[in-house]
Formats: sequence, structure tokens, C-alpha cells
Amino acid sequence: MLTSYLPTGILPCFATELSDSKGMLMAVITCSGILIVFVILLLLIFIFYAYGGIIRAFTASGEKKAAAAEKAKQASAAPAAAPAPQQPDDGSIPTEIIAVIAAAVAAVSGEKKYAVKKISRAQRQSGTRTAWASSGIYENTRPF
Repeated sequence: MLTSYLPTGILPCFATELSDSKGMLMAVITCSGILIVFVILLLLIFIFYAYGGIIRAFTASGEKKAAAAEKAKQASAAPAAAPAPQQPDDGSIPTEIIAVIAAAVAAVSGEKKYAVKKISRAQRQSGTRTAWASSGIYENTRPF
């Protein structure tokens, strides 16, 4: 039978085990079990993919409806929005930014009164990071 095809020196107990019907039954059960597991895994992958597609479709339609409602609300509430002020080209700081900085100083000062006299851009040395970049690196690399 099967033992005539197997080399005699390599795993003789394996060759005799496969030659009887019990060994063949074990091989069939093992192969069918592996096949069933992979088929079920593929079925689960398909189910989760379809579920994600359905959720994305419902979310997208809900977002479109909300965006359309918001657009209609804005169109009826405000006939024309004021254009955004242009940034000055001469390198000076816009008045809106100065007002925000003064408001932040007033909010932090509490009871004391402070006056903002001058606001100027900080000079940065070449090859160094900006204050925002340094702060981000510090925040993301500090110990726990």
C-alpha cells in the first residue's frame, strides 16, 4: 500500500501509522479541520468588511444630511459674511493677533492690571526649532 512509496529509513513509525485506516482517518480529520478553520476565518473577514462598509455608508449619508442642514441654516441666518482681513505683507503683527495676546494677558493676570506696550516677533537662531516644535517634542518625550 502506502508503505511501498515511503523511504524505509525515514520515520518508519510514521509510515506504518499512515498505512492503516486509523492513520488515514486522523489525516483526513486534521486536513478537514484546518480547511474549516480557514473557511470560517475568510467568512468572518467578509462579514466584518461588509459591516464596515454598511457603517461607512450610514455615516456618510448622515454627515451629508447634517452638512446640508448646516449650510441651509447658515445661508438663512447670515446673508453675507464679512471677508477675512488680509495679512499685512510688511512683516508686522495683525491687530487681531495683538488683541488676542492682550486678552490672554488680561485673563492670566487676574486681579492685577497689565498693559501690553509692545509685541514683536522673537528672533530665532538658524538651526533651532520653533517654540511650538520644542513644546511638542517635550510633551511627547517626557517620562511617564
